[in-house]
Formats: sequence, structure tokens, C-alpha cells
Amino acid sequence: MNPLKKLASETGLYGMPSIMGRLLNYLLVPIHTGVFMREQFGTIGELYAYAAFLNIIYTFGMETAYFRFTTKEKSESYYANAFTAVLLTSVLFSGCIFIFATQIIQFLELDVQTYIVRYLAVIFFIDAIVAIPLAKLRLAHNARKFAFARMSSIVLNIIFNLCFLMLFPFLAKNGWMNWAIQEPFDIGYVFLANLLANLSMVVILYKEIFMQKLQFHWPKVKKMLVYALPILIMGLAGISVEQLDKIIFTHLLPPNFYEDTSAQAALGVYTAAVKLSVFMALAIQAFRYAGEPFFFSQAEDKEAPELFAKVLYYFVALSLLIWVGVSLNADLIGRIFLSGDEYREALFLVPILLFGKLFFGIYINLSIWFKVTDKTYYGVYISVVGGLVALIGNIILIPILGYTGAALTSVLAYFSMMIYCYISGQKHFKIPYPVGKITLNIVIAAALIIAFFYFKPSSLWLNYGLGILITLLYAGSMFLYERKSIFSKRLK
Repeated sequence: MNPLKKLASETGLYGMPSIMGRLLNYLLVPIHTGVFMREQFGTIGELYAYAAFLNIIYTFGMETAYFRFTTKEKSESYYANAFTAVLLTSVLFSGCIFIFATQIIQFLELDVQTYIVRYLAVIFFIDAIVAIPLAKLRLAHNARKFAFARMSSIVLNIIFNLCFLMLFPFLAKNGWMNWAIQEPFDIGYVFLANLLANLSMVVILYKEIFMQKLQFHWPKVKKMLVYALPILIMGLAGISVEQLDKIIFTHLLPPNFYEDTSAQAALGVYTAAVKLSVFMALAIQAFRYAGEPFFFSQAEDKEAPELFAKVLYYFVALSLLIWVGVSLNADLIGRIFLSGDEYREALFLVPILLFGKLFFGIYINLSIWFKVTDKTYYGVYISVVGGLVALIGNIILIPILGYTGAALTSVLAYFSMMIYCYISGQKHFKIPYPVGKITLNIVIAAALIIAFFYFKPSSLWLNYGLGILITLLYAGSMFLYERKSIFSKRLK
């Protein structure tokens, strides 16, 4: 099969649970924004920001290390060693979080109950122990089982949320069941639903988890750790760009910056806007699942540089379609998915947030050079630069511009990572990326978005219709222009 067709197929299969799951999870956004106050929604966003950091720490780069050494040395023993290492550290980390939950809440100044942190401790543990089994399915190209495991968790999470926040309260109000009705709702139900849903993956991956003998061969584990350590640092620095703003936002926003809105409520509004940038994140996540094993398997091919260049070009083309489509229809999407006008106050940030995600997606493509050349320490340098830009940018811009400053900071951070990665990559693993064509396409998309926002009609329905029409015209033009060369050997 043509390598690009194979990558496209597997990106669809691996990305389907993420794409469908995120879209299905969007059903929860109007529910959460309908039952929770903005302060509560901000707290949920803040807790999941901490969760993003801890998920990186729990797996500490062992997924990528497992890919690398299994494909390089053709040895299945790396699976047992990687899984055992992650299992041991997860027991330690989650045990500490569970025991010291009260102290953690006090230290981080969180406005949550102890049991919520303990729910998170179990969630982190489950996420960690299924990570290597899921990586094994990816490497074995067992996309269907991978998709089933991921989708089961996602669908059950939605079902449990619907039960806890809508069905059970409805039945209780009508006297059909005994269920405590709280006003406002307890955000703990969100995390309990997550925990219960994640257990389904343990059941589905029973063979990969429980039928595998534990093995801890220090020379092999050490080798993976040495390779993975830069990946860990890179992951932490990278997640800082994405999530740090939500953790430090309330500490940096001046009092009364937004009239009649607390800092925690403003964080809730910003979190709602970030939710609408999920569509770009979907494409990136789907691509990462299929792309990493694909790049490793193609790295030794003499035509790999041309192939990698073409992959980036069409990834950007797809990302631009998402950028244009979501940006031009942000008002309509916000009207559908965000309950209450107070949650739509920051919709103007959506094109900016998507623009940053576009740069991040390009960076993910470019970063393959230091992974296939075993120069992963460059990933550390690049990510640390991005993390520092995120930290400094948020510290400077949030007090001045509020959540607009947080959105602009993400663009600056991702752009710095992209440029650094491209320049260093061309020195060590030269790939003939069509920089001119990619830049031109980005400029055209940006001009279209800016023109729409500048000239968009005041009529709400005309605005919706025009946004959909221009999106369809843009998609059609792109298809007609690219259809002849998409699966050819070279970019035209």
C-alpha cells in the first residue's frame, strides 16, 4: 500500500476514538456550562490542567522509548519492562496523592473536596497502566482494538455524566429514585464519571495488562530511561504551553479586571473558549497516534525526506481547513455548545487559539527528526524554550490583557518551538519542506478569517449562513487544487 494512503488510513482508525470522543464529549459542554457556575467550570479546567502535567509524569516518555527500542532491536521484551516500570511508579505516585490529598489541596490552594483529589489519583493510575498496552496495539497496527478501548471509555464517560447530572436528578425530582439533588451540582460527579469510564479500558486490555509477566531487566530499563528522560522533560515543557495558563491564571489576573466577574469565573469563560479549539487538537492527536510509528518505520527509506515533506504539507492543508471552518463559524458553534451568554464572552479568542494549535501541529511533524536520529535532547531544548515563552508571556500578558494575553502567549510559545525545531532539524536531518507553499496557504487562510471578522454582517442568521458558505467554498477550492497530487510521489 502507498505509505501516504496507509498513514491516512491509520490516522483515521487511531484518530477515530479521539475525534468521535471529543465530538461526543462536546455533548457534555452544554450540560456542564448549563449546570455548573463559571467558577466551577473554571475549577474543572484547572484540575484537568494539573492532570495533564501528571499524565506526562506518570508515563515519563516510556511509550516513545518502547516504540524506539522494539522497532530498533526487534525485541518484544521491551514491552514487559516498560509496562513494569510504569506500573511501579504509578503505584507510588497515586498512593502518595491518595494519602496526602488534604495536604495537596492546601498547598495548591484548591477549592475542592478531598475525595475529588482521590478520584484523580485513581484516574491517573488507570491512565498510566493502560498507556503501554495501548502503545503496543499501535505498534502492532491493531487499530480496531485500540479504537474500541478508547471509544468504550469515552462513551461510558458521557453516559455516566448524563446519568449523574441529568437523569438521576430528574428521576429524584419526580420521586422515582433516592438521589441527593444539589444546587449547584457537585463537580465531583465529573471526575467520578471519568474514573468509572476508564475502568472499561482495563477490562478490554485485560490480556495486555494481566496476562503479561512483569519483568524489570535493569540494563534494558536504564536504556529506555536514558532515551525517555528528554521526552519527559520535553513533555512537561510542552504541556506548560498548553495548560500552564489555566493553573496560574487566577493568581495573575488583577482584581476586578473583568467587571462583576471573579478571576475563577473568568477562567471558566476562557476554558469555554479553549474548548472550541479542540477541533484542531483532534487532528493533531489523531496524527500523533498514527504518525509516530509511521515515521519510525519509514525513517530508513531513501525517499523518507520527500515523504515526510509531503506529510507536513497535507497536514497543514487539513489544519487550515479546520482553522477556517471553526473560526468562521465560532458564533454558531458557541451558540450550540455553550449554555448561557456569559460563557460566550471570549469567542473572539477562538481563531487565535486555533492559530497557536496550527503551529503546534507543524512542530509535531517537524519534531520527528530528533526522534529518528536519537537526538532527543533537542526536544528538551525546544520544549524548554516554548515553556519559558509560555511562562514569561503569561506573567507579562495576563495582568495586562486578561485571557487575551493567555491566548496570544500560546501562539508565541508554539511559534517559537516550531521555528527552533525547523532550523535545527534542517542541520541534522534535512527535509525539503515546501516552506513557501505552506506559508502562502497560511497567509490566505489568515486573510480570509480576518476579512470575515472585519466585514461579517450584523444579522445573526446571515452571519451563520455566510460562515458556512465560505467554509464550503474554501474546502471545495482546496480539494480541486490538491486532488491530483495528493497521492503522487512528489509535491507539485
